[in-house]
Amino acid sequence: MSTEPESPKLLIIRVIKSMEYRTIKNLILKDIDLNIKVSELKDIITKTLQTAPGFAPFRTKPFDTLKIFFIPHKQKPNNLTINLDNDHYFLKDDATLAESGVVYETEISYFIMSEYETYKQNPQVKW
Repeated sequence: MSTEPESPKLLIIRVIKSMEYRTIKNLILKDIDLNIKVSELKDIITKTLQTAPGFAPFRTKPFDTLKIFFIPHKQKPNNLTINLDNDHYFLKDDATLAESGVVYETEISYFIMSEYETYKQNPQVKW
């Protein structure tokens, strides 16, 4: 019998309002089932943003894309704003989180795809 405390079942959602200005706020989600679809996670995030304190400036943005930023015990990306490498880290709406490689304590970026494509062409920070 192990006496170690159970690891928390957390997902860290990096809500990115602006990539150029590095306007990012973390939303911590607890006890999310990794067998839900990515589209369901988007719904949970969107609903949580509407009521979570401190997210008022983020509520009007039409976020549409999830991409893994960092998986625990793996190498962190060089870019501090978003993972510009590893395009296989995009999460597809019809896949489950587990099928997508998400484990607890994964950091996932939530952003607007068109802004990502623009930023990827010229990843400069303006602040």
